[in-house]
Amino acid sequence: MDYIKIGNLKFSRGVLFILPGILFFGIMVIYPAGYVIYLSLFTEGKGLGLEPQFIGLKNYTTVFSSRNFFKILSNTLMYSFFATAFHIIIGLFMAVLLNNKVLKRRTLTIGRSLFLIPWAISPSVVAIMFQVMLHPKVGPVGIILRTFNPKIAFNPLGSPSLSLLTVTLTNIWKFTPFYFLILLAGLQAIDDGLYEAARMDGASGWRQFCDVTLPLMKNYIITLAVFDFVSTAAYMDLTWIMTKGGPLNSSEVLSTLAYRTSFQNFRFGEGSAVGVLIFLISIIFTTMAMKMMSEE
Repeated sequence: MDYIKIGNLKFSRGVLFILPGILFFGIMVIYPAGYVIYLSLFTEGKGLGLEPQFIGLKNYTTVFSSRNFFKILSNTLMYSFFATAFHIIIGLFMAVLLNNKVLKRRTLTIGRSLFLIPWAISPSVVAIMFQVMLHPKVGPVGIILRTFNPKIAFNPLGSPSLSLLTVTLTNIWKFTPFYFLILLAGLQAIDDGLYEAARMDGASGWRQFCDVTLPLMKNYIITLAVFDFVSTAAYMDLTWIMTKGGPLNSSEVLSTLAYRTSFQNFRFGEGSAVGVLIFLISIIFTTMAMKMMSEE
């Protein structure tokens, strides 16, 4: 192994090559994560010149004992689960459809480009766009519905029973193209000879999908689902802009709770505790997925 000597110290070339990445990861990931855990164990100082006081796990007990915590936790899990499921299902369906060698190359290119448009739009623009579309008075959806029934009052973002569903559907519309693109890359990596062999054995298109595509894409899909679930659980842009967690906490998720607690109520210890809980949920889900993959 080659070594490089710096002063009295010797380093392997491999260590020196990965050192910048390790330093970047430590500064941008490990330090902020550690500091959030540190903040979650303290209460912010009250008044000028007062230092934060160490209170152990009190911030966590405060969060757990809050009236709406388990409702917000349930919202987060449902939001993340259904968004992830439909990202993968719709993304895989469109990837298979737009990876079809029967269609002309120009048709495939146009179809892929059009399907990627929602992903190219800024999340804040998407949120405002859906707010306008679903506005009960001036939104086109409400106007169309009132042509059939003038008395109808369609306001999904203002409805406790529909607000979370509306935000979830908006998230699916916005981010499915990203997962479509990654799944399409995975499909294109599968050897065409495997499909040819399946066709020679008399396999239909559905059997080819079940016996060739899904087994080869399984670990790929699980890995993508882990990334999707974790990122969705921590994502707050659409929810915050569209509903701010309302009405009546019906669309509140842990990420918006952490933001509200920290930057509106200035309870940084409690907000950090919520952030740590999001991190723990991500670790649990990731561990379960890795165990599923290792059992194959």
